[in-house]
Amino acid sequence: MNASLSILGTKIRQDAEGRFCLNDCHKAATAAGHDYKATQVEHFTRNASTEGLIQELLKNGELEFEPVSSKAGRYGGTYAVKELVYAYAMWISPAFHLTVIRAFDALVTGQIAAPALSEQEIVARAFQITARQVEELKQENAILAPQAEVARKIADSDGLYTLNLSAKAANMQLNQFTRAAHANGFIFKQNGKWNAYSDKVKAGYCYVKFHPYRDRDGDERFSPQVFFTPKGITRLVKITGQH
Repeated sequence: MNASLSILGTKIRQDAEGRFCLNDCHKAATAAGHDYKATQVEHFTRNASTEGLIQELLKNGELEFEPVSSKAGRYGGTYAVKELVYAYAMWISPAFHLTVIRAFDALVTGQIAAPALSEQEIVARAFQITARQVEELKQENAILAPQAEVARKIADSDGLYTLNLSAKAANMQLNQFTRAAHANGFIFKQNGKWNAYSDKVKAGYCYVKFHPYRDRDGDERFSPQVFFTPKGITRLVKITGQH
């Protein structure tokens, strides 16, 4: 057999004598939903039925090598003749046995083997895929949710938001929002009032209005009032990951 054996998408290695790796078969079986520990190769090779089959193969006299052999090392494993691969598959389940038979038939004919899974195995595999997809969606949603929440609250808005309204749009407390804006270089305190850094104003994230007032000496002064644009709120939420 020049082509390689594949069971449920798992390539089964062969040694120099042409024996097949039972560890690879075990990998295919667990991928199909079978219990990892219950189907371990060592449990199969040590049971009385397997030992009896090995003795029969040795009595036959057709083999010029051991029907089963264990190899150590990184690329090692337990390698067995085809008859033992069939027996191992049958020991696991009728469905997996049929899958292995079809895989060998496909190897001989050059066709692709159709997997034969039981209803329980199909459900198990589907559940594994679904659980993985759900977890991936949760992770993706955790990233996108802050941006989506802000987008929902300020959608299609061209206005300016006071710090208080900006905090509400970002789903934060006011002090939480101002701390985040200050820590990330959006705003700073000037004479007890919040002001915006010029680069953030130029970037369109913030806007500052100056309100005139007179101090105790009657001199005219100007007090800054910071506003955030929808763009600025979205940017800050994206940086902080808040929602």
